Amino acid sequence: MARPKPDEQALINVARLRYEDGVPQNEIARNLQISEATVSRYLKLAMELGIVEIRVATRAFRNAALEARLMQRFGLSFAIVVDRRPTDVDRLQLLGNAVFRGIEDLVANDTVIGVSNGETVASVAAAGRMIRADNLSVVTLIGGVGRAEEASHTGEICRTLARRIGAQAWVLPVPAVVDSMEAAEALRSTSGVSDIFQLIDRVSIAIVGIGAMTEGASTFRNGLFPPSRVQAIIADGAVGSICARFYNAEGQVVHSDIDARTLSLPLDALPNVTHSIAVAMGPEKVPAIRAAMRGRMINALGTDAETAALLCEG
Repeated sequence: MARPKPDEQALINVARLRYEDGVPQNEIARNLQISEATVSRYLKLAMELGIVEIRVATRAFRNAALEARLMQRFGLSFAIVVDRRPTDVDRLQLLGNAVFRGIEDLVANDTVIGVSNGETVASVAAAGRMIRADNLSVVTLIGGVGRAEEASHTGEICRTLARRIGAQAWVLPVPAVVDSMEAAEALRSTSGVSDIFQLIDRVSIAIVGIGAMTEGASTFRNGLFPPSRVQAIIADGAVGSICARFYNAEGQVVHSDIDARTLSLPLDALPNVTHSIAVAMGPEKVPAIRAAMRGRMINALGTDAETAALLCEG
């Protein structure tokens, strides 16, 4: 007589006990009042059905030598560099996984995590998994950029990461840049916005993208600034942006009328964040990443081996 097939929830319960909680199979059997053979059968079936996936650990794709060089040269608290190897794994996905695994141990009770916009930050959020800590918050560091339904939109990043790690999501309900200084000041003074900025002041882990001064950068691609204004910012010495705020090759803020119209974390606040982590890659971003490290706006970096090598050469 064939054994009855267990329901999916039973398989999930056993798989979580074994692989998430690390409970030995004999203890699972005793706690659930089933045999060890049944536990083994459930785990095998969970793998066959795709409930459990076995994959190479992210650390196997990291380049320790380049990480050490970046930390020594730029005084970083930590660096995460993923290798470009022949693999089916998407490089952006690999970087997001590696960065999240690198920061999840930094999270304790009452931690407030801040996130900006962009594809690399979105990849970190997508890699999130439940964290064993209480009263966690994820807050956006910048108002909306792009379409709200896009995975790279700061609000969507915030909600995704919060959902995956078991935190409360807090989203700035405003555009990143408004038409006038007066409009920005009025929005900042409203209770819904001022409360979010008060929470931003409590951020101890910031995960930010870095924008290059190119047309493909999300800050420019999403139409926050007209082309003529972009050229003026570049002429003033800007080499990169974080949270729609610009800085020069020495990592100093490039002040302009845009600052007063921008609703985001000020760049001079980033050095006060305990873990200010940039996630960025690509040769076109090397000047912007280097300048951000030089200005101590960030103290940790997640990138790929190609970008890391260029940073160490310059």
